[in-house]
Amino acid sequence: MELFHHELVVSKIVIAVFVPFGRGKPVHKNRPNHGFAFNVDCDIVYRFDTGETLTCHSGELIYLPKGSNYTVSFQEEYKGKHQGVYAINFFIADDQGPYPPKLVKVKGKEDMLSAFTKSVNAWTRKTVGFYEQGFIDLYKIIKILKKEFLHYSATHQTLEIIQPALKYIEENYTQEKISTVLLAELCQISEPYLRKLFHSTFSVSPIIYIRNLRIKYAKELLRAKEYSITDAAMMSGFNDVAYLAVNLKKQRVSPQKNTSLYPNNPL
Repeated sequence: MELFHHELVVSKIVIAVFVPFGRGKPVHKNRPNHGFAFNVDCDIVYRFDTGETLTCHSGELIYLPKGSNYTVSFQEEYKGKHQGVYAINFFIADDQGPYPPKLVKVKGKEDMLSAFTKSVNAWTRKTVGFYEQGFIDLYKIIKILKKEFLHYSATHQTLEIIQPALKYIEENYTQEKISTVLLAELCQISEPYLRKLFHSTFSVSPIIYIRNLRIKYAKELLRAKEYSITDAAMMSGFNDVAYLAVNLKKQRVSPQKNTSLYPNNPL
């Protein structure tokens, strides 16, 4: 059962702390509480007794379940004001665990860091209302994580729906003209719905998605310095050399000129 599948009611905060790079316990057995750990300018590897290994990079957060057993090893330290981990440990009312550990690639890194920093500073200084501040910041963290988790779940579900189209595109984009009608049929959905899913996942239409793949492949061919722009156009699925040239110019890509390979090159 996922931690974020139901409403979380925090019953107690145990601690909010910053653990500098290389510090802290390396071995954790039967963890006594739930915890969030947010990485800053370092990489950390968590190895669980279930056999699962999660690498938490800078700007990422890991949820550590109550009752879990794992080892922690610091891997790499980056340049920055602080290198280490901001952590908050807590208990949940009406605990419905056990939950699996979860790694979250946070988009709102600044908001997440701000919430952790405020909580740790208040807890360290023990200012008036520090405990209540911990709850405020922890619920803010949970809110951010729920938004991230819901976005990931929606994206993952969308990818499953359009997977037949993506597979067909991958196998055929250099060889033939691909219509959205065909892609929609492969996914057993309507053409408008297919376009909507592509836009929500990749921010482009299926046709632009295919065009971008062709341009990327054409650029790889040109960088190899073994193919003319005409060859690159034909091999990447473009029947119009001028169209490829225009798109390369838009992306500010100019192949290395060689008069023997690029006669009358318009770039």
